[in-house]
Amino acid sequence: MTISLQRALEHMAWANQEIYKLIAELPDEALDAYATDPEFPVREILRHIASSSGGYASRLEGKESEVLEQPKNMAELREIAKVLATNDARLLKLVALEDQSIEVIRDGQTFHWMRSTIITQAVHHSIEHRVHAVSALEARGYKKVDLDDFDVWGYELSLR
Repeated sequence: MTISLQRALEHMAWANQEIYKLIAELPDEALDAYATDPEFPVREILRHIASSSGGYASRLEGKESEVLEQPKNMAELREIAKVLATNDARLLKLVALEDQSIEVIRDGQTFHWMRSTIITQAVHHSIEHRVHAVSALEARGYKKVDLDDFDVWGYELSLR
């Protein structure tokens, strides 16, 4: 079997859903938690992860991306988690594309990125902000999520 980005995307999609599910079990006030910047609370971090996942997929598909609204409560976060699952599934399908440079216009600037760069960034971005969200929760006393439970080793064990 050839090594590919598929395993990384599968892990990302799994970890996203598991962590969103645990966070959604917290009280609604947990969405206001932040680590250092009150302008970037958990509600915005989790919205940002889901919107960005769709944005990366849309770039690869040559489509406009949807910008999601911040969840006002945990019920809305569960809806965002469903959108995130759909966006992550889109990325998983796109991993089969031939790796080539594509044109991306971002903030009025034109860039040329390899498809694999965009997919790798999607994985990195998700990890970065999951850690950010959990750190913000921990900074405000919410200890529901242990990130060690959602590493790649944990993902592989979940498949057995």
